[in-house]
Amino acid sequence: MINNNKNKIEALDGLRGIAVIAVVLYHYSWFVHPLELSFLRRGYIGVDIFFIISGFLACYTTKNYGLSIKSAIKYLCLRLVRVYPAYFIVTIIVFSINNIFSLSSYEFSALAKSLLFMPQSRLNPPSYGEPILNVGWTLNYEFFFT
Repeated sequence: MINNNKNKIEALDGLRGIAVIAVVLYHYSWFVHPLELSFLRRGYIGVDIFFIISGFLACYTTKNYGLSIKSAIKYLCLRLVRVYPAYFIVTIIVFSINNIFSLSSYEFSALAKSLLFMPQSRLNPPSYGEPILNVGWTLNYEFFFT
């Protein structure tokens, strides 16, 4: 159902909730030995649901945009302004903490790739070498397909 006041699709909130629960259960299953091979390991499907929602919303929110380079740049800039500041700050913090306390030593090339939403390597799908902020691998896909 669409709430006309906010141009919001309420059913997507339920779908997001299902996706969140699936991903949380998937990650939880890694810490619970008896559940290693259980249905919880299927929770990775939540990431696929998020990608589908994101793709749908990209189309839905830009349906009135024109088909021009200017419209594409506008969409990309709005997306970057929404996502990038927090990602940038947290990535720099994680990079700094890891290097200062020798938890792991990241090179500046890893930082640059992380901040530019580029995969770290050509190996180990789906993350292809996790960025410094490891959950950022999904953003690599988001911006690649945008």
